[in-house]
Amino acid sequence: MSKKKSYMDNDNILSENLLKKIRDKLANKLAIRQIKNDSQVKKNVKKLNKEIEELWDEINDFEKQFNPKAKPFKPKKLTIDDLIG
Repeated sequence: MSKKKSYMDNDNILSENLLKKIRDKLANKLAIRQIKNDSQVKKNVKKLNKEIEELWDEINDFEKQFNPKAKPFKPKKLTIDDLIG
């Protein structure tokens, strides 16, 4: 028999905490899914987008006073994925 190290050996899997890593990744995915489906979070993101848009409208109006040919900036809408990372 070969004394070559097998990466699928039960002792190696347990010593590398593979099961713990899988559990942590699954728990993280479930938590993120729950956050994405939360209606309060969706409302807050929508409100944040609206406030950002209003802020940039004011900035664009102020800039037009000094430079009438200035092109207005339109920010992209934020999503929950942008905030979670």
